[in-house]
Amino acid sequence: MTLQLIELLTTLVQRPNVQEVVKQGINPLLMTVSSYMIVEHYKQKEYLWDENYFLHDKTQSIYKMRTIKNQCIDLFSSLIEIFRDQVIHSLMLIIDTLLDLDHV
Repeated sequence: MTLQLIELLTTLVQRPNVQEVVKQGINPLLMTVSSYMIVEHYKQKEYLWDENYFLHDKTQSIYKMRTIKNQCIDLFSSLIEIFRDQVIHSLMLIIDTLLDLDHV
């Protein structure tokens, strides 16, 4: 169901009549969707060796998560295309926050 919701969001942000609403809630939206992009600590080595690791179909449950990650990338791309610097700035703040949490 998460995958379908992110796909719906990706489609809706393309519509001009929805963009103003999305723009007002861009930070919480990006923070929520970013949580699906986090790589578990025990899988980090696999990602370092193979940057396309999440694209491979190894197990059904992993495949679903990887598909969600791919859809999140599509959503980020659409948002950057539409809202440009606002989204990039928000993403940089989220990344900074996540990196700071890693040191705690």
